[in-house]
Amino acid sequence: MNEGLLSQATRLGPVHLKVTDIPAALTVWRDTVGLVPVGKDDATAELGAGGRTLIVLHAGAQLALPQKSRDLFHVAIHVTTRRDLAHAAARLKASGLRYGAQDHLVSESLYISDPSGNGIEICFDTPERFLRRDVSADGRVALIGIDGKAHSGLEPLDLPGLLRDLGDSGHVEPTMAPDAFIGHIHMRARTPEALMQFYVGVLGFEPHIQSRSFGMFDCGTARRVHMIAFNIWARDGLREPPPHAAGLDHFTVELASADDLAAVARRLDAANVPAKKTGGAIEAADPEGNRLRLVVQGG
Repeated sequence: MNEGLLSQATRLGPVHLKVTDIPAALTVWRDTVGLVPVGKDDATAELGAGGRTLIVLHAGAQLALPQKSRDLFHVAIHVTTRRDLAHAAARLKASGLRYGAQDHLVSESLYISDPSGNGIEICFDTPERFLRRDVSADGRVALIGIDGKAHSGLEPLDLPGLLRDLGDSGHVEPTMAPDAFIGHIHMRARTPEALMQFYVGVLGFEPHIQSRSFGMFDCGTARRVHMIAFNIWARDGLREPPPHAAGLDHFTVELASADDLAAVARRLDAANVPAKKTGGAIEAADPEGNRLRLVVQGG
């Protein structure tokens, strides 16, 4: 592996979120999204799937994250079958809560927010529908499907068609599929180029989309190209989150080996990025203050 690149086995681990009220948050994360409680005390609640922690809720936020705040846009929980996505859609529909659904061509996604304003995406990847990505001279992005047609990636999802995948039994699984995982995390940003320099040039992710006209920048690995993303869609309306607001506390990057972790430590030092090394982990923050914790898988 290139010294400057992360292994394609790199993945995202638990995402830690600040909330104003854990019981209220659980009505979405547990009862609607379908994550299973792993552990709980007065200050935190861990939720996951298949015995693995995916989300950790931290009490103590004093107000919900306002819309168009520079911070978390959404955290994405990926499922591995379309039927799993259909079960999630049925739970969202039955909840009576407001939610959205989009067809991105490369994926199909459901969207909801918890009561603290933390955005949630439930995503099923559909790479088999995607042929290529065309970028015009002015940076505009078009996704071309295997049918040869151009897609914006923002079409509405056919929810009735998705729900037909459940058949006629009427049974809806109450919990998230056990093999669900954190597939990507997406932030609102002011300076996406500086963020990409950090995630690509320092940490070692591979760049994917970098388009100011489309308004999105993202990076990942050769295996998962879309893992960490930033959008500038709020433009001049973007504002800093108020003190003590809900939102992202930190997210976890799980590296493939101790050698990968050591290489990241060297690159952080070379770039003069402040980092705390503790207990076999590295804690750092990106140029906009989003905090992350790098660990070795299984460590």
